[in-house]
Amino acid sequence: MNTTIHDDTLIIYLSNIGLFIMRYVLLIMIILGLIGNFFNILVFHQPKLHSNPCSFYLIIAAYVNIVWIMTSPLSRILATFQLDLSENINILCKIRQSLSYTFSSLSMISIAFASVDRFLISSSQVEYRQLSSLHNAHFDKSPSITCTINTTRICGLYNEIARLIVLVFIPSMLILIFGYGTIQHIKKSRRMSEPPGNTIH
Repeated sequence: MNTTIHDDTLIIYLSNIGLFIMRYVLLIMIILGLIGNFFNILVFHQPKLHSNPCSFYLIIAAYVNIVWIMTSPLSRILATFQLDLSENINILCKIRQSLSYTFSSLSMISIAFASVDRFLISSSQVEYRQLSSLHNAHFDKSPSITCTINTTRICGLYNEIARLIVLVFIPSMLILIFGYGTIQHIKKSRRMSEPPGNTIH
């Protein structure tokens, strides 16, 4: 009997800890996330950066992150206060899930495109640098938005795995590969710009 009471007390205690984390720790993360993304928008909207393709991708990522924060983490906090309407209204639940999946994926895709753009613009080859343009940036985002929305409308384990691979794993690998390539381009350009050492005869 005492063991059962002790177990029940432990369960209640752990549940309260989880509720505290869900409410307040997540709230701090939401506030910091909103502040950070708003600052990103202010910085990358400056006139001297506005025509930069990489800035365009990062601005898109910032806007997308704000929408994702308002649709996913915020609704989790509201649910702890029984204020999340999407729990009781089916259509709101579907809209929230669709927006959450779509915008979380678009954020990763935008950052991946920004990494590719940095790789292109840091290349010593003119052909690669010419591929980095605001026109191409606008063109790249259109199919990615369509692809993401269509993917999130289909349910099931197979599609979740496909989404994980296509919209999470592949962008992450692109960021890693092109980020490494950008570093190599920068190192190469530094070596080329260094004056040759004096040769002692």
